Amino acid sequence: MDNLSQIYQSIRCQKCERRLKNPLELKCRHVICRDCLETILRNHRTNARCPTCNQSLGDYQIENYTYLQPNHYISRLLSTFIDVNQCETCKQCTTVKQCSQCSNDQCDSCYDKHIKTHRQIKQQSNKNSDFSKEEIEILESMKNYLNEKEFEDFIQTARDYLDNAILKENQTTISIENNGSIINIEKKSIWLEPEIYDWSKHEKFTEDDIINSKPKRVQQLLRLDFIPRSYQIRMTTAGLKGNNSLICLQTGAGKTFIAGIVAKFLHILSLQKLNSASASATPLDAIRRFKAVFLVPIKALVAQQCTAFRQVFIDQPDSILKSIDNQAGERFKDLYQQFDVFFFTVQKFANFVEAKHADLTKFDLIIIDECHHCYDNHPINSLMRQYHRLKLSGCNIPQIIALTASVGTNKKNAFDHLVHLCANLDCFEIYAVERGAEEDEVRNSTNTPLSDTILTIPKEEYDPIIMNLKDNVMKSIASRLAYDISTMDNQKLENFLVTEHQNACKRNDRDAIIGCDYLLKYHRFLQYYDDLPLDECIKWLIEALEESKPSIPTTLDKFCQQKLEEFHELVAMQISCSVPIKAKLKKLIEMIICLHSSHCRGLILVRTKFHAVSLEAFLNKNPELIKRKISVGYLTGQGSAEDLSLPGSQQATVLNEFRKGTKNLLVATDVAQEGLDVAECSYVIRYEFVSNEIGTVQSRGRARAPQISINYQRELENRQKEGEMTQAIDEWRQRGVVEFRKLLFKEQDDLLKNNTQQTTSKFSQSNQETAKEIHCRFCDTYLCKGSSLRLQGTTVICVDPTFEQRVKPPKSLGERFVCPNKTCHKELGGVILLSRNTPGYALQITSLKFLIDDEQTPRLFKKWSQYQGHMEPL
Repeated sequence: MDNLSQIYQSIRCQKCERRLKNPLELKCRHVICRDCLETILRNHRTNARCPTCNQSLGDYQIENYTYLQPNHYISRLLSTFIDVNQCETCKQCTTVKQCSQCSNDQCDSCYDKHIKTHRQIKQQSNKNSDFSKEEIEILESMKNYLNEKEFEDFIQTARDYLDNAILKENQTTISIENNGSIINIEKKSIWLEPEIYDWSKHEKFTEDDIINSKPKRVQQLLRLDFIPRSYQIRMTTAGLKGNNSLICLQTGAGKTFIAGIVAKFLHILSLQKLNSASASATPLDAIRRFKAVFLVPIKALVAQQCTAFRQVFIDQPDSILKSIDNQAGERFKDLYQQFDVFFFTVQKFANFVEAKHADLTKFDLIIIDECHHCYDNHPINSLMRQYHRLKLSGCNIPQIIALTASVGTNKKNAFDHLVHLCANLDCFEIYAVERGAEEDEVRNSTNTPLSDTILTIPKEEYDPIIMNLKDNVMKSIASRLAYDISTMDNQKLENFLVTEHQNACKRNDRDAIIGCDYLLKYHRFLQYYDDLPLDECIKWLIEALEESKPSIPTTLDKFCQQKLEEFHELVAMQISCSVPIKAKLKKLIEMIICLHSSHCRGLILVRTKFHAVSLEAFLNKNPELIKRKISVGYLTGQGSAEDLSLPGSQQATVLNEFRKGTKNLLVATDVAQEGLDVAECSYVIRYEFVSNEIGTVQSRGRARAPQISINYQRELENRQKEGEMTQAIDEWRQRGVVEFRKLLFKEQDDLLKNNTQQTTSKFSQSNQETAKEIHCRFCDTYLCKGSSLRLQGTTVICVDPTFEQRVKPPKSLGERFVCPNKTCHKELGGVILLSRNTPGYALQITSLKFLIDDEQTPRLFKKWSQYQGHMEPL
């Protein structure tokens, strides 16, 4: 035992006083866990010291510290005495086993007793006779939010409480003996309705009382569930005074709480006015309750931001806050009367406003999250155009609070873009972190990564898969079409094929359409194969080409299918020969193993949904990650299951598993870089993630530890633009409030003129540009008249009665329908339900071409928003 105790002292971290994990060597030669060193560097910065000898560390970048060499005596001790640790129960240093249920280390003497405790608690939790049916349902629902051990503890707490409580309506008392005398105690209800807080009795305060008070005092005045930070209080100034403002604050620094403080103050103010009016017999019609809407870019953020606001509205949040998810627009008028603060995706709220289910003039405050999207045809900018029209006509308009971690550059001068963004948002006041004390407060209270590294992986010189596909398959198809693609680089080839495919669709050249379709898919395969495992890539290619396979193939179709079969045979042979893992994937696994410690979370950002799904499958099969109990999940945006999208409910499930640790590594598209809050995320790897400067800033806020980018050139460009954004904020400070306001007024005048011209032009063109006929893009088969298109929200439906006879689509929800031409057979759209038993046929615009008036050349569009024809709502 003494020997084991001495060994344990040698492999024990002096900071956390536990067995060393991922040990790093300091310059003073002492050894420390990587996580512990991260904590020291984050909390102490330039005053960081060794926990053993108290010597100054001197170097504050964690990537400059090296892991112990395998021949280091501590490395040898750790690998030799792998089961030596401190027992969690008796605290002795000895050989231990890890409990499979709670991961605690237990010695041989304590292990059986510890496991028995788990069984007893589980048996007790399964005894439901103590609970009513309703209580059992409530307890079972808690399993979605708690791990097994937490659920056991919760059940035990509930049972202990139940032993001394029964439902209140029974008015039953229990007798307890105390020092020989009997005391009767009335039993209390377990589930009590929260009392309504009476704000009329709360002390009166103004916005200045909040702005000028200390954080603890602000918490008391507003009854918050957290103590706000000083910089957060300063940034509420404009909002509390009723002015529009743009809050530019890094991810994790509490932008949502700033908006929440303003909303809570305005809510309290409206309640106090209503109470005063009621006491003085003033007509209540002239005063109404405060109403606000919080807009987010994606569905997964709706519930998250609503949950964050519960820390602000701690008094009866269920009667104040309301997430709008699948509710029909017709119901919103009733919901508007019942609740006060609503949480929407921008697109859904825009749909409600357009359909007149919601009225901008009846809201007091609009909070816009990720407001850097407010330009061009984004739904945020569409809403703000309506806002500006209402403002111009003298109508009541809501106050605006715009939130972002980064204002972006939008491919123009960064300061000019800042002016343009603020003009669109009607925000004349900007709040950003001030240098000095505020910078230190933000740095010490948020998840700032300790390192941000770019890695380059050299390309492999020769690959038989790539050579065969380019030289044999693709060149053979291209020569049939008289295309010379031998000298084109990747980007030039893609642009050429896209243009040729569009032109072929317009002139109805079937061979060119078929050939370009094959070449584009092969080109996409090469892009995937550069980053992903071969078996996943070939599986995608076969499925993609099978989907569009016609019933009656043309001569070129048969030739292309023959080339595909030859290529598939080569790939199958390569896979059977156990081709080594590509260098890029090998490096990714090395980085995960290096960065991932127990009880941490990791995030890998990728550029496409297919990347996310493929990497998740690949990593979950890797034996090294399985051995380290790294469980991988994937997260993509919303859409159809066919394009690998996840609906909002599944997104919420994945994020919940990630937060609980059921999945401790998440592979995600850019849906995870904006706004998603996972406090436990310890590192981010941007794996060939082609983002922009905003994405670089926002993904950095997801992690408290290292950031790794495997995409050298693009990341360098993003960091340059990030510097330009910082300079834009500095220039705003230098120019001052007066000059900045002048620039905004001028920009708004220009915007209003352009919007007026565009509205007039769009109105005059809408009838002129309505398509006479709509045909299949790929074979020119007639489908329907342009006048038969209807809008169901943002979905376009065909209501032509002959369409169903011509296309013969299926009737079941979610099924896809295809072109009736057997030599084409391309997908045209999907079936939705308009009512309980009535199917609707949602058209996919990328499969259509539009014949407009007497134009000789048909038009092609990428999005329905580009089509200017008149479409009535359904």
